[in-house]
Amino acid sequence: MTILIAGAGIGGLTAALSLERLGIEATVFESARTIEPLGVGINILPHAARELLALGLKDDLDRIAVRTRSMKYFTRRGKLAISVPCGEYAGYLWPQYSVHRGELQLLLLDTFRRRAGAHRVVAGHQLAGFRQDSDSITASFIDPSSKQPVAEVTGDLLIGADGLHSATRKVLYPGEGAAVYAGMVCFRGALKAAPFLDGESMVICGDNRLRLVSYPISGVLQRNGGSHINWIAVVPFDTDKRQEEDWGKLTEPDNLVELYRDWRFDWLDVPGIISATEQIFEFPIYDRDPLQQWTFDRVTLLGDAAHPLIPVSSSGAVHAIIDGRALAYALARQRDPVAGLKAFEADRLPKANRVVLASRENGPDEVLEIVRNECPDDAENIHDHVSEASLQSVIDAFKARSGFAVDTLNNSPSYAP
Repeated sequence: MTILIAGAGIGGLTAALSLERLGIEATVFESARTIEPLGVGINILPHAARELLALGLKDDLDRIAVRTRSMKYFTRRGKLAISVPCGEYAGYLWPQYSVHRGELQLLLLDTFRRRAGAHRVVAGHQLAGFRQDSDSITASFIDPSSKQPVAEVTGDLLIGADGLHSATRKVLYPGEGAAVYAGMVCFRGALKAAPFLDGESMVICGDNRLRLVSYPISGVLQRNGGSHINWIAVVPFDTDKRQEEDWGKLTEPDNLVELYRDWRFDWLDVPGIISATEQIFEFPIYDRDPLQQWTFDRVTLLGDAAHPLIPVSSSGAVHAIIDGRALAYALARQRDPVAGLKAFEADRLPKANRVVLASRENGPDEVLEIVRNECPDDAENIHDHVSEASLQSVIDAFKARSGFAVDTLNNSPSYAP
């Protein structure tokens, strides 16, 4: 079996590594001429972490990432609403990691090149289309700059892991139209600074009017007593201010500092870290309405190409990783590769669609809206007005709906054939 994968992101590379481990030949085609460590921080929740550990990446992850101890929800005045343990601290059999997205991508890339051969990653090849028959599928690639044809490659299957603006998806759904704007823009940055709180926790502060998420992402600095602090400022913007996504679009800190000028807490100086950040990236948030079909004979979608998500509870990278593992698992269990793609879709599509819809409903971050609505703005003790148990139930419900409640996950098999 020969698999063609369009896209060298986290989902595509996880799929490639998982296929290689099973002895299935996979080649990854990436539109960028040079694969660079784009993005800032992401979280790898336990149901994705266990799949990466099954690929033999434990030592590498423990080297570059931080094992997240807890997620702490604070009001915009810096009052703690609830602290939720993470990973092994919550009773999971696997850790939760906070890591630089680009470092994780390069780890997956380098590991795949080492195991499968450097020739199995082909850069500068943008998918333009494909044709298939009963025996094979042929993908056409163009140069991303000149748009001139560069190659036609034939294989048994094509996996579209080419992101929110997937060329694969456009062929399958030519009339789908634009992605759905979520009405918010994320401003993202990172800086090296002294750790805050225990140096191992993720904080979500504010509410839907204005929010800040921050956590450490460097295991190397953590071991040396420092911290690489990742932060995301989530700011609502009207739909008429929507813009195209661009991982490299930079913005100035002045307006952000003004928005967060009062967010100076004894555990974190928000305007201070924004001002001290050298590069701040501006990224509007989109998703797409759930599909009822990903697989069309010898081609299927994976990751953001299949189910782009609003970034609630770090679900995007998590479900791309799980997709990649589930794809290899399904193909290993089916003699017919087309039947394998159908089995993959039957397993993953309903689960991913539930997460898309749950994320649109604010996911676990809804606890901050509950606190906002039920507590006076100057409340000293949040739990005088809303019980910790009621907030915990919101978080537990999201985990259950997304398939990673502690007992459920600990007692279910991984995607290791």
